[in-house]
Amino acid sequence: MSAVGTPARMRATMLQRSLREHPGPAVAAIAGLLAAAWLIRFGWYGNPHTLAILAGTWVLGWIVLPLMLGGGRGRVRPSHLRLEPVGSLSAAIGLLLASAVGIGPLVSLIALASLPVHAARYGTGGALVAGLGALLLWLVGLIGSAFALESIGHAGGPVGAILTGVFTGTVMGVLGSVWAVAPWITDLLDGVPPDVVHWLPWFPGSWPVSAATGTAPRGFGMIAGLAGLVLAFALAYLLLVRRALVAGTSWRPRRSPATASARPSASTTPAPATASPKPTASSTATPATASATPPVSSTAIPATESSGFVARAAADRDRWGPGPVWAVAGRELRTWVRHPLRVQYLAFAVVYGTLLAGLPMIAGAEVFVPWAGVLAALWAAAMSAGLVGLDGTALWIPFTTPDGERAEVRGRALAWLLLVAPIALVLTLAGVLLAPTVDPLPALAVLPAVLGAGAAVPVWVSLLRVRPVPDPRHPTSADNPTDIISVLVASGAGLVVAAAPMAMIIWGLESLRWLAPLLGLAAGAAAWSGGVWLADDRLTTGRAEVLTAAGQRTRPPETPIPLTWDADWYRANRATAWALILLMAGWIPVIPQGLMVLVFDISGGWIVASHFIGGARTGTAVAMVALGGALLLTGLVLWGRRPRPTP
Repeated sequence: MSAVGTPARMRATMLQRSLREHPGPAVAAIAGLLAAAWLIRFGWYGNPHTLAILAGTWVLGWIVLPLMLGGGRGRVRPSHLRLEPVGSLSAAIGLLLASAVGIGPLVSLIALASLPVHAARYGTGGALVAGLGALLLWLVGLIGSAFALESIGHAGGPVGAILTGVFTGTVMGVLGSVWAVAPWITDLLDGVPPDVVHWLPWFPGSWPVSAATGTAPRGFGMIAGLAGLVLAFALAYLLLVRRALVAGTSWRPRRSPATASARPSASTTPAPATASPKPTASSTATPATASATPPVSSTAIPATESSGFVARAAADRDRWGPGPVWAVAGRELRTWVRHPLRVQYLAFAVVYGTLLAGLPMIAGAEVFVPWAGVLAALWAAAMSAGLVGLDGTALWIPFTTPDGERAEVRGRALAWLLLVAPIALVLTLAGVLLAPTVDPLPALAVLPAVLGAGAAVPVWVSLLRVRPVPDPRHPTSADNPTDIISVLVASGAGLVVAAAPMAMIIWGLESLRWLAPLLGLAAGAAAWSGGVWLADDRLTTGRAEVLTAAGQRTRPPETPIPLTWDADWYRANRATAWALILLMAGWIPVIPQGLMVLVFDISGGWIVASHFIGGARTGTAVAMVALGGALLLTGLVLWGRRPRPTP
C-alpha cells in the first residue's frame, strides 16, 4: 500500500508547490467552481436532456482540455516509476490515485453532483442511482484523462498534435463566435430537439439520469454500461502503464535490434530543430546543413553522421533548387510536417480561422465567410511567433557559415509562405463560392498583405523573444514556446499592413477599387522586406544573446507564495500579491456578471445587470466584461513585473 500511495503523495506535493508559485491553478479553481455551481443550479430546475448533454460534455472536456492547456505538466507519469520496485497493477492504481489529486477532479466531482440533484425530484432511490452513475461517469473522466495525456498528449507524433490543434481551434472558434451561436445555446437550455433526444440513449452522459428515471432493467443496463466503460478504460491504462514500465515509452513502437543498431540512438539524434554540438569543418560548408537532424550533447560529429549532413544538404539543393535559402526552406517544410508542435499550431490556425468565418452563418451573417483564408493566415502567423524556441542550440549552424544568418531568416519565411499561402488561398476561394452575394474584393486585397507580414515578422519576433521548450529533443503538445506579447506583435503586424488596402476600399474612389489587390500585394512585399531586415539585424548583432536564450533548459525560479497571511512577504512582494488578487477577482465580472448575462440571459439578485432592462441591461453586462478584462490585464502586467529570486 505504501507503493500505491506514493504517487498520490508526490502529486500532492507538486500541487502544493504549484499553488505557491503560480496563480493559474487558483484562477482555474474559481472559474471551475463557478461553472460547477451553475450546473448544479441548472440540474435543480433544468431540462434533463440538456443536463445530460452538459454533463457528458463536461466529462469529454475533462478528457481533452488538459491536452490543450498543458495538463501533462506537474503530473506523475508511468516513466517516473520505471526504476521503482513496483508492479504494473500497483503502479496503475497509484497513478490513478495521483490523478485524482488536483483541482480538476475535485471540480468535476462537484459539477457531476448536478445529476443526483436533478434525480432527487424522483425520490431518494433515484438520487442514489444517479449518484452511483455520476461517480462512474467521474471515473470515466478520471481514467480517460490520464490515458489521453499519456498516450496522446505525450506522443511525439502528429496524432496528438492534430487532435489537440483541432480541439483547441474548435473551442476558441466557438468562443470567438459566441454571439452567433448564443441563440442556439439558449434554445438548447430551453429544450433539446426531438431528433437529438432520439440519439441521447447512446450518449453515456445521459445514462445516470436515465437509470434513475427508467425501469429497473433499463437502469441496471445503464449502470452496467458505465461500469463497463470504467473497466475498459482501466484495462487500457493498465496495459499502457505496463508498456511504459517495460519499454520506457507508452506510445512509440519498439525497434528491432537490427533497426536500433542501424540508426543513431535517441540520446544522440533527437527530433528536428534541437540542440546541436560544436561545429566541424564539414558541417560548416553550407547553411543547408541545418536541414539535417542535428545531434545533441556530443563534442564531435562522427564521420558517417557528418557525411550524412552533407549528403542531405546536397539533396536539399537538388530538390528545392540552388542556393542556401531554398535548402533552409526545405528543412523548414520537413520540420513543419514532422514536428508535433508545428503541426498542432497549423491545425489550430486552420480550424480557428475557418470557424471564425463560418460560424456566423448560423446567425445569417455571411459577410465573414470570404475572410476564412485571411483569418487562418493571421493566426498561423501568431502561432509561429515562438518557433525559434523549438530549435535549441541548433542555431549555431547559421553562425558558422558565410551569410548563414540571411539564409536562415529568408528560408524560414519562405517555408512559411509556401506552406500557408496555398491553404489560405483555398479557404478564401471556398468562402467566395459559399457566399456569392458578399463582395470578395476586400478579402482578396487583404490576403497578400497578411501573408507577407505573417511570413517575415514572426521570424523577427521569435528571435527577439526566445522562449525555449524544456526539452526540444522530445517536444510534446503541452509545450508552448510563445507568449501573449509575441502573439500580439505577430498578429498585429498583419492587421497594420492590411490597413492600407482596406483604407483604399473604404475611402478610395469607386473607380480605383480594383487596384486594392495590387496595393495589398505591395504592402505584403514591404512587410516581408521590413520583417526579414529586422530579423537579419537581430540574428547578426544579437547572436550570442539569441543562442544563450535558446540553449536554456530550466525556467527562472518563481517567487514562492505563502498559503497563509504573511505581512512581511506582502510588503516585499506587493506586485505579486495584487497580481494574484486581480487575476482571481477579474473572472467574477467577466463570467457571472457579464458573459452569463449576455449569452445565457441569467438573472439573480447578486448580478448587477439583472436590475436593469433593455439596453441598460446589455450595456451593464458589457461594462462588466470590460471591467473584468481590465482587471485581468492589469494582473498580467503586475505578474510580469513581479520580483524573481536569484537562481
